[in-house]
Amino acid sequence: LALRRTTRRLEELVTATSALRAGDLAARVPVTGEDEVARLQADFNAMAAELERTLRELEEERDSVARLLQARRELVAAVSHELRTPVTTLRGYLESVLAHWDGAPPEMLRQDLEVMASEIERLQRLIDDLFTLSRAEIGRLPLAIQPTDVAALVRRCVEAVAPLAWERGRVEVLADAQAALPPALVDPDRIEQVVRNLLANAVRHTPPGGLVLLSALAEDSALIIQVKDTGEGIPSEDLARIWDRFYRGGNARERDQSGTGLGLALVKELTEAMGGSVAVESTPGEGSCFTLRLPVARAAR
Repeated sequence: LALRRTTRRLEELVTATSALRAGDLAARVPVTGEDEVARLQADFNAMAAELERTLRELEEERDSVARLLQARRELVAAVSHELRTPVTTLRGYLESVLAHWDGAPPEMLRQDLEVMASEIERLQRLIDDLFTLSRAEIGRLPLAIQPTDVAALVRRCVEAVAPLAWERGRVEVLADAQAALPPALVDPDRIEQVVRNLLANAVRHTPPGGLVLLSALAEDSALIIQVKDTGEGIPSEDLARIWDRFYRGGNARERDQSGTGLGLALVKELTEAMGGSVAVESTPGEGSCFTLRLPVARAAR
């Protein structure tokens, strides 16, 4: 009889342990007797109670962090929106001064005004990117999802980027789009922004004489857009963080200050907002390849 009671108590422990492992944080066993099994029952109950308390605290902390992050994103979106008007006004005044100067301004003043114009333009890009990124993060970015001609997109982007890439850095930018591509189901303006960001990033990190290739092909009910370069590559320890806003990694990327620091973060947020995904492969000293996977328009499927 005593053996049967002990066996039953152990079976209760096994059942409660299985329930706890399955996620039942309220699983407990009755403590009966004063033997070793009773001490085991009491220890189990104490352990289960401590585990429940710890997990509840972690959930509360997680919810608190989530609320804090959401509030921060909403604040950034609001602030960046408010900054757009004064920066636009300042840019307008400066352009007006340059356009209506009586004769040519003195050389030193002209240089100062051009630097101011360049910095205002960079600040405007930063504010616009920050506003777009924050709106995407909080799910409030309006998107006009529609069938989009990817081959035409590839041509437009290369035609826009290639001349400047060659003029400023002797980097060649080429296009390679598969014939008869189906349309992608994306926002045409946003996907062009994504591709241009990837091209700009590739050009910045490719030395003179290098090559950037923008390609597109259909694969497994998805459209693949790739940006490959023969640049410096990305160290493996930086790959997981290149999507973070303002992250610049080591070596030449850390020294480069020509971008806003938001380009790749925008690429990821916008691509995922349109139902796609983005990945990167890179070999230091050989180059990088960024791959977009985009949904295909249903009629094309």
